[in-house]
This record gives sequence, structure tokens and C-alpha cells, in this order.
Amino acid sequence: MRLRFITILSIPVLFLLLFSCTPSASSPPETIRPHHDLRVRLFPEQNRLTGTDLIRLHPGGNDSLSFYLSENATVNSVQINGKDRDFTFRRSLLRISLKSGEQNEAIEIAVDYEGVFNDPVPVRPVNTDNPGYGVSGTISPGGVLLLGGSGWYPLMPDTHPTYNIEIDAPEGMRAITAGHPLGHETGDGRSLSRWEVRHPVEALALSAGPYQVQEKRVGGVTAATYFFPGSSNLADGYLEAVAGYIALYADLFGPYPFGKFAVVENFFPTGYGFPSYTLLGTQVLRLPFIIQTSLGHEIAHCWWGNGVYVDFSEGNWSEGLTTYVADYLYKEQQSPEAALQYRLELLRSYAALVDPENDFPLSEFTSRTDRVTQAVGYHKSAMVFHMLRRMVGDDAFWSTLQAIYRERLFDAVGWSGFAAAFADRMEQPFDTFFDQWVRRKGAPELALDDVQVAQEGDDWIVRGNIVQEKPFYHLRVPVLLTAGEDRETTVVEMTEGAAPFTFTADTPPESLIVDPEADLFRHLYPSEVPPTINSVKGAESVLMVLSERGGDELRDAAKLLVMSLGLDNADIISENDLSPGDIKTSSIIFAGLPQRRTLLPELPDSVSLSDTAFTLNGRAFSFPSDAFFGVFPHPASEERVMALFLADDTQAETLARKVTHYGKYSYLAFHNGDNQDRGTWPVTDSPLILRFAER
Repeated sequence: MRLRFITILSIPVLFLLLFSCTPSASSPPETIRPHHDLRVRLFPEQNRLTGTDLIRLHPGGNDSLSFYLSENATVNSVQINGKDRDFTFRRSLLRISLKSGEQNEAIEIAVDYEGVFNDPVPVRPVNTDNPGYGVSGTISPGGVLLLGGSGWYPLMPDTHPTYNIEIDAPEGMRAITAGHPLGHETGDGRSLSRWEVRHPVEALALSAGPYQVQEKRVGGVTAATYFFPGSSNLADGYLEAVAGYIALYADLFGPYPFGKFAVVENFFPTGYGFPSYTLLGTQVLRLPFIIQTSLGHEIAHCWWGNGVYVDFSEGNWSEGLTTYVADYLYKEQQSPEAALQYRLELLRSYAALVDPENDFPLSEFTSRTDRVTQAVGYHKSAMVFHMLRRMVGDDAFWSTLQAIYRERLFDAVGWSGFAAAFADRMEQPFDTFFDQWVRRKGAPELALDDVQVAQEGDDWIVRGNIVQEKPFYHLRVPVLLTAGEDRETTVVEMTEGAAPFTFTADTPPESLIVDPEADLFRHLYPSEVPPTINSVKGAESVLMVLSERGGDELRDAAKLLVMSLGLDNADIISENDLSPGDIKTSSIIFAGLPQRRTLLPELPDSVSLSDTAFTLNGRAFSFPSDAFFGVFPHPASEERVMALFLADDTQAETLARKVTHYGKYSYLAFHNGDNQDRGTWPVTDSPLILRFAER
């Protein structure tokens, strides 16, 4: 079983790209771009809307037109240039035939329709593998979310319309979408929100709720929050952060492309990015780290993905680039060590979750649907941009991104567009680089071979080879030699299976390290990947083993933990039913301390356990107020792990729900449900680190 998981807590927050936010192909000629004058009335108590859409377009010589509309909709009438017209509406496709005189001139099509949107909304989701929870359209008294792909209005595929929209909702419910607000008014028990979308987008999303709006001007841009009354106290912090991020990215890439950026509260725990706003669930909004991390990620998408569009025929590059210029860049600004640790997290995520069976090339990535697609589409892609930056240098990297943004704003770009832009800037081809990293799945695995040390006169000479298996990658591999206080790095160019290197040192060499700063995207060895919660999620076979001391509450919490980790095929057994064969063939999660302590894995020195307490990193914790989850090396296999889930009955359910959100960590400690400590076991060994004293 291979886990597919996405977490809300370890955001990069989701940027939905599948037909809900940004175009997937180049914009059509201006002469045929549609414009929608859309009037929608919401009836939350009935989960229903009614709509009238006046679409102005040029048919471009076609004898019929097709529009996508929800299969739960009813089309009441269609008019062309004010006259009734026959139509067919089957399986979400509205087809309208055109007369010969209408095929080559601008026309107006009016569609009167209504529909029910009632996707079930999760109240307290356990598993977050599908970050949208299958919700594409829902209208309810608690709130409204209509994604672009839900078919809440007639949309002609592969076009990029502009819009004027009026949303009529019950009084107290305010609506927001992309674009520029034209005003809001209330009266007679109703609320009218008007919006103008001047820049072409493929498909619009719409949100509505009991919003209180606060705004702040940032130069020529409006920063805004649309929060429920209970969250209004958060507005000032978000407004200040939005202003800072807009200034940061305007300096880095060019002027902000929209008139506003709004942070909008959703009534269930999502994290979406749309042109000029982000939609965050109440729980997500209140997380203390969101402002410092994920908010900036979503604002960066206004340049990359919602500003420069993605040509999905070549794959989605925007998540990797946005991860790199947001999540990673913030770590780089913090310190070199923080940046290194983030690169290692990206490599470890790929190693823990991706295998040859579920791997795929970046050219096939469209959006994040689980942990595997995140590890490839976000993490591998971010490392590709990191390697590109190191190849061309900082000045060329940032100036080329500025040129792409300046020249391709509101146009769709594919990976080939990035290759061409960097080739023009550097006056050299980049085909090999993008072919191997974007169009080929997998990653290289490097090894040291035939390393020899010899003293020649007063010098010490270190020679050896770096080797790789087929398919060969073209690589620039950093290799570090330490000798006393001296540190020398050379870059080894690889195009085939082996490449030699030579160092000369004045003193006896101490160590040789390949890729010391984790600058390459590569397969890590098992010894380079500390066991983490992601390792449990990525395990092929997992057994949940219940302590004999546990009762029904522990069993219920164990079931919840299995669900939250996405371990669909995990079996739950009692400690007495665990056989030696089970231990050899499965990863194990112990729920409660086993009576047979010999079953426990070897624990690091920083951890000690007893029936009533545990110590972690020198800090004492005790049950029942405290809880522990840790993942350790498996005693019988490098490919498997063992985990301990220790919580009193009163804490077990809370811990079971929270563990899944800390995938990159090896251990967690909680006090009364609040995380007190978390971390990753240190890596002390690697086949790519050679210590000469040990030889």
C-alpha cells in the first residue's frame, strides 16, 4: 500500500489548478474572447442558485457552440441576439446551433438557468489526502464555495473570458471573486455584491459568507480581509503581512498584476489560491505560522500561476517555482542552515513517499491531490529551480524570471518557455537540463568509487570517481574535501556513468563529502533519511499493534490514527497476536507501551520511556496530561520503521487527529493537546561521506 496524503498544517497551502483558477493553454485571439455579464441569485437554505449569463463573443466561423454547466443545473432558456434559440443540454454540455449569418460576427447569447450545489462539506475531517475533500460546489447557510470547475455558470472550455458579475444573496452574506469590486449594497433583506474581472481568466470561483471587510491601501493595491465576525481580530496582522509580501515580490519580479489581494475565510478547512485572493478555512487562518509561510506562497502565485499562466500541456511548473520563491526563499533569508534543512526536507519527502511505481515526470504534474503528487510537483520541481539557479547564477536567474513575467503576463507558459528564456539569457541551450528533470521521472543515485589517498612529497593527493547508474544524468556534482582547517570544494561534471575527481591537500585529508549542501535533486540512501511520520505514511505494509493494557478508547483512537495517516490497508491487531514474522515483514505502530519491552525498537539517547512518563531532549513529561509519538528505525529492515503512539485515553483522540499534520518530523510531544516539542533524528551516516580516519 502506498500512501497518498496532503496536510493542511504543513502548508504550502493548496493552489487549485485543475480548471478552477488559471488557464491551461495560450489565450485565444482578442476577437473571439468571450465576455460574461453574469447575474446570480443565491438561495442558501435550498442549496440553490438561479442565474442569467449574457455572453458576448465571436464564434470564429463555428456552426455551433458548446458550454460546460453543472449536470445538476437546469437550462430554462437560451437567446441569441434577443431571440429564443433551441438548444440541447446533456451530461453537463450545453450545445447551441448557430445560423449561417451568426457564425462570423459578434453575437450575444443569453442563458437563463438554475442549479443545486450541495457537495457534502467535512466538519471535522480526519484524513486530508484530498485537500478539497471532493467539494467543488456547495451553497449553504454557513457559506458558499463554487469552484470554477463546478459549472456554476456556462463556460466555454479553452477560452479566457472577462467578466462583470452581480451576486444577489441573503442580507448578511457577502460575495467575493477575482477581480475588482464595483460596490456592495444591502436592502429589502438582500445583499448585492458586484465585481469586474478585467484580466482574462479561464474559470472563476465564487465564495460568499457573513464577511466583515477590512482594507488597507498598499500603493495602488488594496489589501483586504473578508473574515467571519469571530475572526475579525486577525485582520490587522494579515493586512500588514499582505502589504509586506506585495512589496517583496514587486521588487523581485515586477509590479503586482491585480488591483487587490484579499484573504478570505472559508467555512471548512481549505487553503486555495485564486487570482487576487486566497481562501483559507477558519482552522487554517488561526494557525500561528500561516502568516509567515503559506500566505506569502499564495501571494507569490499572483505572479506565477495567476499572473503568468501555466500551459498544462507541458505540466504545471507554478507550484515548484512558487514553493521555491516563497517557502524556500523565506528559509534562505533566515539563515544558510535553515535553507539547507529545507532542501533536505524536500529530498527526504521524495525518498519517503515516492517509489518507481507511483513516480511520474514533472511534465505530467497538474495539481496536488496527495502526498506523492506534492513530493513530485512541489518538492522535486522546487529543487529543479534551485539547480537552475546554481547553474546560471543569481543575477541571471532572477533577471530571467523578471523578463518572463514582464513579457508573458496573462499569457500561458510551459516548461519549454522557461528553457527558451534561459537559453536566450545565457546564449546556450538548456534542452538537456529540462529534458532530464522535467520529462523524465526519477532521480539519479550517486556513489563514490575507487577513492585513493597518496602522499606525494609534501602534498596529499585524493583521487576517485563519482558513479551513477543508467539512465545517466548530466550533473554538476559538488564534492567537498576537508583537511585540518582547510575546506576545498570542486564541481565534478558528469555526463556518463563515472566522472573522476582529484584533490591536493597540504595536510592529511579528513573527510570527503559528495553534495555537502544538498544542492542536487537525487535519490537519498536509506541511511540519509531519518525515520519520520512520512515514512509511516509511505510504508507498503503497516500493522497497528494495541497494547494489552489498552481499552476500547485506545482501540478507537488507533482506528482514527490509521484513518488520519491514510493507511487504508493497515491491520489492527493485539500485542499477543503479533508474531515474529509480522515484525519482519511490516512497519509497526505500537499504540500504548507493549508489555513485552523487547518488542520496542532501540531508542535514541534523547528518549526514555516508562509506564507513567517519558523524557525527550532532557525535558520530563508525564501521563495523562502529556502524549508522545515517535518513529524509529526498524530493527530488521532499513526499508521499514517502528512507531510509538503513547497517550492517555483523554488525549488519544486529539493526538490521533494531529499526528498526520507533522509528516516531516520524527518525534512529537504534546501537553494537553498542544505541541511542545518536535524534531527529526540526526543523520550520522551516508555512503557519500567518507571519513579517512575510519579507513
